[in-house]
Amino acid sequence: MTRDPHANALDDATIEQLVRDVAGSWTMPPVRLDAPSWRDRVRRPGARRLAVAGGWLGRFGQAATAAAALTVVGALIAVVLTHPPTEPGKSPQPSTGTTPGPTRGAQATPLPKILLAGDEPNPAVVVVRTERGDYARVDLATGSIDGPLTSKSSSSELRLQGGGTMVCLCVSESGSIGGMPTDNSVSLDRYDSRGKLTSSSPIQSFSGEPDPRDVGELIPDKPAHVLTNIGYSPDGRYGFVGWSVRAHPVWQSGIVVVDMRDGSIVSRLALPDASDGEGDARRVVTAPGVVGSIGSSSVAIARSWYEWTPAASLEPSYTFENDVFTAKLGNGTFSDLAPVRLASDCGATVNRAGALPDGGFWLACTQGGAELTIVRRLAADGSLLGDVRVNGGVGIDADPTALSDNGATLYVWDPSGATLTGVDLANGTKTSGKGIAAAGEGPLSALGHWLAPTAAAKSFLRGALAISPDGSRIYAIGVKGGGSSHEMAGSTGVFVFDAASLEPAGVWQPTADYVSLAVSADGRFVYAAGLPGIDAAGERQLDQQASITVYDTTDGSVRLIAGRLGGDMLSFISSALN
Repeated sequence: MTRDPHANALDDATIEQLVRDVAGSWTMPPVRLDAPSWRDRVRRPGARRLAVAGGWLGRFGQAATAAAALTVVGALIAVVLTHPPTEPGKSPQPSTGTTPGPTRGAQATPLPKILLAGDEPNPAVVVVRTERGDYARVDLATGSIDGPLTSKSSSSELRLQGGGTMVCLCVSESGSIGGMPTDNSVSLDRYDSRGKLTSSSPIQSFSGEPDPRDVGELIPDKPAHVLTNIGYSPDGRYGFVGWSVRAHPVWQSGIVVVDMRDGSIVSRLALPDASDGEGDARRVVTAPGVVGSIGSSSVAIARSWYEWTPAASLEPSYTFENDVFTAKLGNGTFSDLAPVRLASDCGATVNRAGALPDGGFWLACTQGGAELTIVRRLAADGSLLGDVRVNGGVGIDADPTALSDNGATLYVWDPSGATLTGVDLANGTKTSGKGIAAAGEGPLSALGHWLAPTAAAKSFLRGALAISPDGSRIYAIGVKGGGSSHEMAGSTGVFVFDAASLEPAGVWQPTADYVSLAVSADGRFVYAAGLPGIDAAGERQLDQQASITVYDTTDGSVRLIAGRLGGDMLSFISSALN
């Protein structure tokens, strides 16, 4: 207290360096201040996209008391770490005594409309799904996009055929009660290689009704009245139209099998009715779908459902389960439908199924998107052989799985941890490989962004894995971890693995914030679709449009960038491009 306050005074640069030194030796606290709820983990993509941006402040408010001291210290460190350091040899500028206006961070240059290094990749025209649920054609030679193709609902599923022609089991929605459609009409639509509609044949219409218990009530969840789920047989011969309609007090559901050659209905399968909720609970039963072949003439069928109570609450309790069935399928006709009793608690969504060598079968279920994958192995008599659990990235809405061509290995990808796990489906063992670290921000910058996180850039992927046609390589999209369990910011690139050993073979730096991945039929090129409005680092760039980057798989070099493809998120309709 008696020292001269000006003796040995520290200037701003020295104080900044001291803070950096302290921060450099500091580690993340082992206890999280908050954790995402089950409802947040399984929230639909559209809802999560809106919720993530404000989620950090909300969770900060919930944990404010416990985090007060950390916040004060963190704010100081974050200001220092995210402020550009003074250039060597220069002193800090003196204060002018005025309050500066808002500073604008360095802005990345938007990607060019077209950048081509070498010959055009093959294919040079690709069909993509848009964020609005429709489809579009992208001409990579010119960097242009045409669409929408169908002007139908997001339940529609379009497939490519020979010569670039397209076929679609398309769904049209109509009627509206409580903001949700009451009628779905399915048609078989054909398009030429230019995307022009050449024919349309009606298949069937489905109508659902609102829950009479909720007439005049405000139900925040806005449950659906009718749902459809479109799929195709592996050979493309048949289309599967799964449907589910509310007919209080039950949901009715089934599958219509369509001959894709002429649009005729081959057969119909009715599933057991399911409750639409007892008492103050409400339940939505989704449309069923064929999730895989489990033998020479048998398939697995899954329909999921979710229930919440109290119905009108803003913060209800949610339950998520599945109904899984097996059935024989021959010449487009189902028979011998049987429930799988041990599948209901496998996970929120059943993504895949397949046969085991001993006559049993397996199910791949996800819980919280990429957060947890459960591989459930069942014997031929339906008894449980065991579960294989693979943890993944929190807050990423994705199907993180891919199946080897021989059906022996299920690959599970952790996008934020850059870890690829292979599950041997015959015996339930698993092996993992860690991707080579991509070049990125240093630890001090990462700490600063953790303390003062940027707006969330990504919480979903629509095609995180692609396997080369010869089965030797696996390509995967990496996601940079954001400031909390709900936030993702930017891409860490395309990771390359050896499929046999799961050893990393390289990582290709991103040009955009990737959301979908595909590989050409000859294995020569990998295509990565980038989000609009976000750059590769996860920073908001309003001038950046959706993009597609094409890599040459021989050396990982960028062959092409088409960077001005509009304001809708684009994703590939298949991980294998024809």
